[in-house]
Amino acid sequence: MEGAGGAAFRRWDTSPQYSFRTSVSSVADIGGEDEAISPPVDDRVFVAVAEEVKHGKSTLLWALENLAKDGASVVIAHVHCPAKMIPMMGAKVHYTTVNQQQVSCEKIIIDNDDVAKGLEEFIALHGITKLVMGAAADKRYSKKMKTPKSKTALKLMEAVKELDNIHQHEVRQRETLNEILTRQAQAIEAMKRQHDTISTELHDAREQKFLLEQRITEMTYAIKDHEEKMTANKYLLQVTQTENEKLQHERDAAVAEVEGLRQKSDHRVSVPVPTETLTTEFSSFELEEATRGFDQALKIGEGGFGSVYKGFLRNTTVAVKLLHPESLQGQAEFNQEVAVLSRVRHPNLVTLIGASREAFGLVYEFLPNGSLEDRLACTNNTPPLTWQVRTRIIFEMCSALIFLHSNKPHPVVHGDLKPANILLDANLVSKLGDFGICQLLIQSTTTTTTTRPYRTTSPKGTFAYMDPGFLSNGELTPRSDVYSLGIIILQLLTGQPPQNIAEVVDDAMSREELHAIIDPTAGDWPFVQANQLAHIGLRCAEMSRRRRPDLAGEVWKVVEPLMKAASLTLGRLPPPLAASLDDAHAPSYFLCPIFQEVMSDPHMAADGFTYEAEAVRGWFDSGHDTSPMTNLKLPHCDLTPNRALRSAILEWQQQQQQQNSS
Repeated sequence: MEGAGGAAFRRWDTSPQYSFRTSVSSVADIGGEDEAISPPVDDRVFVAVAEEVKHGKSTLLWALENLAKDGASVVIAHVHCPAKMIPMMGAKVHYTTVNQQQVSCEKIIIDNDDVAKGLEEFIALHGITKLVMGAAADKRYSKKMKTPKSKTALKLMEAVKELDNIHQHEVRQRETLNEILTRQAQAIEAMKRQHDTISTELHDAREQKFLLEQRITEMTYAIKDHEEKMTANKYLLQVTQTENEKLQHERDAAVAEVEGLRQKSDHRVSVPVPTETLTTEFSSFELEEATRGFDQALKIGEGGFGSVYKGFLRNTTVAVKLLHPESLQGQAEFNQEVAVLSRVRHPNLVTLIGASREAFGLVYEFLPNGSLEDRLACTNNTPPLTWQVRTRIIFEMCSALIFLHSNKPHPVVHGDLKPANILLDANLVSKLGDFGICQLLIQSTTTTTTTRPYRTTSPKGTFAYMDPGFLSNGELTPRSDVYSLGIIILQLLTGQPPQNIAEVVDDAMSREELHAIIDPTAGDWPFVQANQLAHIGLRCAEMSRRRRPDLAGEVWKVVEPLMKAASLTLGRLPPPLAASLDDAHAPSYFLCPIFQEVMSDPHMAADGFTYEAEAVRGWFDSGHDTSPMTNLKLPHCDLTPNRALRSAILEWQQQQQQQNSS
């Protein structure tokens, strides 16, 4: 065996039969380890020979005859000196060139008697795919050669071709097996996925079956419960209808008795009235006919819960509020307004004429001057409100709120006081409407003098006018309305938007520049009165509820004198104030415009005003077809009983009698 720069040793083991046994070993490069790789020196004989055998034959024979005795081993040593020039492609290249090109190479020596067979075994053993060998000896090599000339090369090519055929066959078999295995693996994986899917679906189906069975059981119990409740409700409905009919008969009898007593008495007599006034029930067809099929041209307002139309119902101009029946909020607003407005009557509250549960509609008196919000914005070029009218509106709203908050047995909190919900009649008298989110407060269980606040997790209303305490903790109290009234007072005083108006007024007063922010369109507002209104408005709009004043006490003491002064500048007093100054005089709403006396049988005419039935019939019988109030021609001369106003008159008469008796 040969090694680069090393030595090759061939050891002949002499035996009596003189048979030759070859062994190959390698010696490390010069400077390597000096470990012994053969038997001890005294047992072996080393013979140095040249490359050619004939040059060292005599030396070897002499060593065998003289030194190789007693079975000693003979080691033939030859030093191989590699050539410094390497033949390549018909030329010779210095061996250092290979080092410079960083060629990585190895030397392998194959022992075999047949070169071609040795290479064939070598190829099979190591799986060689790339082998380069000479096509012919160097002296016979030519660039024009088409096929190898070397017998070794030709023999090796035949052997390799057979190996290649075998290899290709094995490759094809391997590929076929791999494809089969891949398909089987995919099929197994698909079956696993299908199994998982079926297992999941089966599990879901079992869960769904369990839930459905549970739901069926619950529904069965619920159906039984509903059937029991329905039976109880039917019985309760029958009892309620019977009681209702009985109450109606009693009410009619009481009204008839009151009429008889009134006719026999020369002075006003107060009689008891039912605690709950029933409203007139209208059909859906009547509302649709009154608004010409809810014509958009007659729409005068629209809110989150429904729309408001101007209509002509039973010979009377009315306002029809149509709520959304599919809205839970609309249903709540409908029930709330009917419940509240059928219980309370006040000159500064919008009068509910009737309702239609079939159409989810509410019928109010028609107020021709729109809302306070529209008048402050001078919508449709309407003239601005004077400071006297604004002062009167503040007084009227304070009066209405005091009435609501002192209602028995349950105080009423409006909860959505704002200019859009304050309506003005033909004489610019203000009336509070939209009781859709108001609340009836319940008396406290611990004391009989206080009420429990209403609590909710979703406060409703207009943000700029909402009590900050109501927004933060959901508690609605009478002082929530006080905050809203304070914002409205400041808005009437300055004519500015409600956002941050309290800060604007407070800053102006601290700089003594209140006159700079007073609304100039209201006229020459007396500074003393404006200053008092600004102070009371800021106190009402305090962030803390405890610091807000009481309406019936502190606020009324300020507003009432201001109202008197404002009315005196016009030479007249508003009806509520006139009634408070002289109990013998009724509010003007109760007076017939023709007779100027308290009406006993009020009827509404086509002009929207209410008259004593006897007086307006006499007006028509005398040949008039115009309005006694506006002198405009009336479309017809039909009259509609105003039962709501009649009930309010009876309540007022009762209050007057109680005050006189005390």
